[in-house]
Amino acid sequence: MDLKGKTLEEWLRKRQKQDFPGGKPYVLRYDTFKDYLSREVHPLVSTGAALNSLIFLNDHGPGHIETVIARASELVAAKECNLSGYEVYLLLTAIQIHDAGNILGRNDHEKQPKKWHGQFAAHLGEDSIEQRLIFQIAEAHGGKHNGDKDTIAQLPTSIPILGKQLRPRLIAAILRFADELADDRTRAARFAMDQSAIPNSSKLYHKYSQALHSVLVDVRGATVDLHYEIFYPDALDKLPKNGHSVYLLDEIIERTLKMHRERVYCARFMRPYINLETVNVNMSVYRDVPPETAGGGDIVKITYRLEDHGYPETPRHIWEVCPDKKNWHGGAPLSGEALVALLEQSGQP
Repeated sequence: MDLKGKTLEEWLRKRQKQDFPGGKPYVLRYDTFKDYLSREVHPLVSTGAALNSLIFLNDHGPGHIETVIARASELVAAKECNLSGYEVYLLLTAIQIHDAGNILGRNDHEKQPKKWHGQFAAHLGEDSIEQRLIFQIAEAHGGKHNGDKDTIAQLPTSIPILGKQLRPRLIAAILRFADELADDRTRAARFAMDQSAIPNSSKLYHKYSQALHSVLVDVRGATVDLHYEIFYPDALDKLPKNGHSVYLLDEIIERTLKMHRERVYCARFMRPYINLETVNVNMSVYRDVPPETAGGGDIVKITYRLEDHGYPETPRHIWEVCPDKKNWHGGAPLSGEALVALLEQSGQP
């Protein structure tokens, strides 16, 4: 999409009523809903998470939402990606609610917004199918649905709503990967860190965000470039995580591997519209002074490239690729033995 340097939100506000079903004021609807969430919901997300999960989260409020929108805008800049005004409305509305469930705690937070359907419905128009799709797209950004981590695949590839053809899997994949890319230093509570006001159990989340200073999405080059800045004392420090202690570098490695996995996963649903093939990681470890001052040069540089690698493994069973073949005729998995049993049962010569 040619957004002319604007965000998807700015692009949406230039659309006319005729770009949407029934010529209705979807742009006004989005802005009204966003204002409501910005007042009543987003400021409480981190507080709710702290009260219910005892976690001092990095930013999950309006600032994070704006970053997700910015990343989604960079993703759709791919030449082959052309979302309709209606699809952009659904994407942006789902972005607005995707993390709201943290108010009730981290566990299953992606499932919570649909429980508030009644409260949100007054801001989302009168069509229940459209509303339900927004919640489904938001929920697919993580966790499990029906016990399966493959949440996006449980959405339809294409679906008509109110006379407009929509691509829910594409929209959900853009949201999910944009959210993955939106964990940079703008999310860190820097003042609270400086005042030692963050509990030790939550410091790692903020140290990670603080270290990630640049995320560059190049859809034409099919790459994502991550740039980290680590200071000497932080490199030496171990911080608690899930009952053990980890170095910041190990956390960065784990998180970038997760990003690689999410790239591979979301690519299934973004192709052929958006193609990202690699994640390039660049780290500099500096002395305990601002790097631009004398003596503040980097001590160590670390770079690596995450991309599809090696020969793919053959699945051990057909049902790992075709789940419906796990319970074939008679409930047995598809196999030569199951076929023989079926033929013998049929009595065919």
